[in-house]
Amino acid sequence: MNQYFSKYYRNTSLVVIFIGLITVIINNPLIIPKEILSAFIFHPALAQQFTNTTTTNNNGSHQQKDSTIAEASGHFANNQIKGGLVEWIQGGLWNLKIKNSHNNSIGIPNMTATFNANFTMIKPDGSLSHNHIINNFSSNNVIFAGNDIIVTGVADIHSNIGMEFKHVPITVHLMGKKVLGLTIDVKKTNGHFASPNEMFGTLITGVGLDNSNTSKIK
Repeated sequence: MNQYFSKYYRNTSLVVIFIGLITVIINNPLIIPKEILSAFIFHPALAQQFTNTTTTNNNGSHQQKDSTIAEASGHFANNQIKGGLVEWIQGGLWNLKIKNSHNNSIGIPNMTATFNANFTMIKPDGSLSHNHIINNFSSNNVIFAGNDIIVTGVADIHSNIGMEFKHVPITVHLMGKKVLGLTIDVKKTNGHFASPNEMFGTLITGVGLDNSNTSKIK
């Protein structure tokens, strides 16, 4: 029992001495160099900044987080034409998000994009109505060309009638930052989206679409 209390008081004394030492260091920073002092004091603002700009991978190294630089959402308002006649009427919603990531090992920014859509196709006489979902879109080919944004990639397309297409090449063309032109590979979709015109949509809301302002969206 005496050994237990002796060990307890010894550890307590060390803690008290350590706390006192830190207090002296903080109140008298001139005692030690700033470099050593900064090792003991990590300002909350710096900690927050560090958290916002870096992540830690399984190997313990740090990599900068992806930041969203542009995002656009809207709806489809399109007639799919074949042989000069309207074959399908298409309407629904779409979303485009462009991110900028940095690889700390080489310091080169890399723009990537995601695109999602949910739309209905229906014949002009009101028959054969069905829905499609575009997801799992991946792309690292993003071009800001004047007032246009062009993104090419691949995606999966699903429907509520059992129709499914995997790894379909898709081009997302945001014209004048206000009009969407969506081109879906005809062969990969068995001609289901075949039309001489793109699948058109209009912008409802957008952030960061001006390529002269590529600041991160909060």
